[in-house]
Amino acid sequence: MVLLVLFLVVFLGFGVLRVPLPFSMALGTMVILAVDNLKLGIMPTSAFSGVDSFAFLAIPGFIYAGDLMAHGGISSALLNFIGAVLQRLRGSLGAVAVVGSMLFGSVTGSSLATVTAIGGIMVPEMVKNGYNKPYSTGLIAASGFLGILIPPSVPGVIYALTANLPVADVWLATAGPGVLLGGLYIVLNYFLFGKKQPKIAVRFQITTYLSEVRRSAPRALVACLMPLIIIFGIYGGIFTPTEAAAVSVAAGLLIAWVIFPLVFRSRTDSGFWRVTKASALTSAAIMMIIAFAHPVSEMITFTGISASLTEFMLKYTSSSKMFLLLVNIMLLVVGMFLETNTSILLFAPILVPVAKAYGVDPVHFSSIVLLNLEIGMITPPFAINLFTACRMLGVPIHQVLRPLLPFLLICLFVLGMTTYFPQLSLYVVSLSH
Repeated sequence: MVLLVLFLVVFLGFGVLRVPLPFSMALGTMVILAVDNLKLGIMPTSAFSGVDSFAFLAIPGFIYAGDLMAHGGISSALLNFIGAVLQRLRGSLGAVAVVGSMLFGSVTGSSLATVTAIGGIMVPEMVKNGYNKPYSTGLIAASGFLGILIPPSVPGVIYALTANLPVADVWLATAGPGVLLGGLYIVLNYFLFGKKQPKIAVRFQITTYLSEVRRSAPRALVACLMPLIIIFGIYGGIFTPTEAAAVSVAAGLLIAWVIFPLVFRSRTDSGFWRVTKASALTSAAIMMIIAFAHPVSEMITFTGISASLTEFMLKYTSSSKMFLLLVNIMLLVVGMFLETNTSILLFAPILVPVAKAYGVDPVHFSSIVLLNLEIGMITPPFAINLFTACRMLGVPIHQVLRPLLPFLLICLFVLGMTTYFPQLSLYVVSLSH
């Protein structure tokens, strides 16, 4: 326990001094190895072996696919179609923002990218249609992480590989909570804003409605090829998650730079090389974190930190329910400060063995960890998604806290359901076996 505390103090201390996260992790690991009289020479080979895995190629692939989706007009096509389908629902723009965040985030694997992309498109439209800006900002911030819970997602890949679990199982474990959260968000948006809107005066005509849906459907159907190829390809046993990432990139390039310009006469938002460069930089940053997280995992094994933590926890409580409550509290706090992928790489090697000692299903535990870390990103006072949304949209954070609170309470409710009713996560997983 002393070594764990020392590592966290050193790691967070360097982080406060604005040392990049990978190097903060490396320095913290080196201090513990030196204190425990272990060889520092394991660091280079351990860092290299940390990324020397075919499965990790899925990460840059999905990141690139997400950027192609964002800047190639694919996300706009999906949002237009969702808007046409939900046009008769009062508060429909809020529902479009929620569903759009779920679809966009599932491919990009990034909460912050979802907040930025969907927020930039939807909030101006929402304000034009009577939403106040603080409420719109709060809704976008709260919705930003939903796609991380819907397969496919980059954090799901990282967690699965870190915890030595099947990627497909981890993806499906968070799908139930993610869809439930999205549905509850839409219902909540209806009661908070939709009911205040006047009923649509124009009489519903099925021919008019279908013609508007039909107008946006062709581009949307083409855009849907990306997530459909990934999901059906993996769960249909056609290819692995890594191969799915490569296929999704090929599909994204084909859709954004061939089909959309030639068939639909639409232009992409950014140039090919600009998108490629941005994706490469993002991928490099994440792979650096993964590389330096591997020595952390080995340090935890060599120093017996997980065993010590297990012994410490079992000494004070034998209840798995109490253990999960403590994990929820801890990870919510962690999620406030650290980016999701970093948090997974740091804490999964420590917590997974302890969870197994308490008899918690590892796949179920994956849904608890991922949901906690994402909720932490909208939990004040240090909420990364919230700060990003407020800064991007020019809204003071104190104005957003009140409209955000109902969505945060819904998140905590779903977290409690996920934690203490394992079938919410495991039922969907069982259907795939």
